[in-house]
Amino acid sequence: MLKAIDHITVNMTDKENSFQFYGRILGLRKLNEVDMGDHRLYYYELPGGCRLELIEYKFESTVRSGAPTDRGVYRHFALETDDIDGLKHIFTRNGVKILQGPEPSDKLGVRFMLIEEPNKVEIEFVEKL
Repeated sequence: MLKAIDHITVNMTDKENSFQFYGRILGLRKLNEVDMGDHRLYYYELPGGCRLELIEYKFESTVRSGAPTDRGVYRHFALETDDIDGLKHIFTRNGVKILQGPEPSDKLGVRFMLIEEPNKVEIEFVEKL
């Protein structure tokens, strides 16, 4: 019945830094944008056929912040890489906040790194051991 993840959505707090992070730093290809009236959607291609949907609201709204251990909230999405140390170097050079790692998780069979993107959304990067 379920086929795939279609898209992951991030409500933007900073449009230009979001475009720089996802487009230039991560190298994701921008697909299209859609004007929905009270908000605009910007799509980027994620590996495996999934899309990232960035939302820019045309009205003021509350910026929610929460701790990584808060219950009942979406925490992060994870992207697989074959060069986690190279990503760390790119993130450090570009002032991206690294929350943890890279470090091994033998129980999961990966090295992982957690970062905070410009909208304060946590993203995990994993490199299989």
